[in-house]
Amino acid sequence: MTVNQDKQSDKWIVRLEGVDSSSEFDDVLIEFVDISSFLGEPTVDRSFLDTLINYSNLYEHYSVYRNLKQVVSNTGDDLSELAIFALLGVVKQNNQRIGILFGILPDNRLHVIAVWPRIFVERLRSDSLLLDSVIEKYSNDVEFWEQVDLVIGYV
Repeated sequence: MTVNQDKQSDKWIVRLEGVDSSSEFDDVLIEFVDISSFLGEPTVDRSFLDTLINYSNLYEHYSVYRNLKQVVSNTGDDLSELAIFALLGVVKQNNQRIGILFGILPDNRLHVIAVWPRIFVERLRSDSLLLDSVIEKYSNDVEFWEQVDLVIGYV
């Protein structure tokens, strides 16, 4: 997939490999929204990622998938070869879906790049502390979630 953009957008396009790896027709595209314009560049300690991987071994509703196939930045650059991953969750109470796109920085911290869906972005604009709360729920309140999927690079 080639993305041509004449101007900077707030969209990050993430392509997940579908069930049939020989076909692109069943791939899943998710449009994350860049948050840097209103939240700066929030970071999370690397231990957060380790916790999620550990939870995938402890809880049935936490999973790790190796099917992140392509990441296209908000400037149209293909960043698929970088250490970027998606965290997707479904809230147990109301089936709301929440996703966070992270990248690993040279200092081994996780940079929060973008979030999904757009309604979550709008909520973050009015409550900047919401992001911290959601990240904390992923790692400290396993019963809050119906399903949590950590999606890492496709091989």
